[in-house]
Amino acid sequence: MEFLKSSELELNPAGYLIGTKSGKPVNHASFVEQQQKAHYVVTLANAVKGKTFKYKKLDNLDSIKEEVMKSISSANVRNYVTEPTKPVSKVNDELVKFALDFVSYEEAKDDANKINKFMNEFNSIADIESVGDYFTEGLVKLNKIYSISEIQFAVESYELATK
Repeated sequence: MEFLKSSELELNPAGYLIGTKSGKPVNHASFVEQQQKAHYVVTLANAVKGKTFKYKKLDNLDSIKEEVMKSISSANVRNYVTEPTKPVSKVNDELVKFALDFVSYEEAKDDANKINKFMNEFNSIADIESVGDYFTEGLVKLNKIYSISEIQFAVESYELATK
């Protein structure tokens, strides 16, 4: 059994997790399980980049025809009286801005809570990255050793792509 931090772990050329000090294969069940989940999350986040998941309103030919007819019929209308200008209200503009800021704050807060809740599934990786833990001897094969920052970036990218 040896006490290791993430910086003291690497994958050998065959993909087995080893301790850099001893060069021996090591295992830590929750770390390995979370690394495998991280591999899926990072791969999925890369796969959804640039994809569209939102429903887009379809154009309607009848409504386009109706708009064209309205524009043709209003093209020959003369204006004898100028239309009044809309009054500008600084208070109203500030209230609208405040409302929009408040809505975006609530959305950002909800997003942060979702990401934090999901990221808690990788606490073992974070603990081993910052403090370290005891690893037993054993053979474990991984695709890559992911850091918390890589996982967090993938999760945030996935959240943005699927909004």
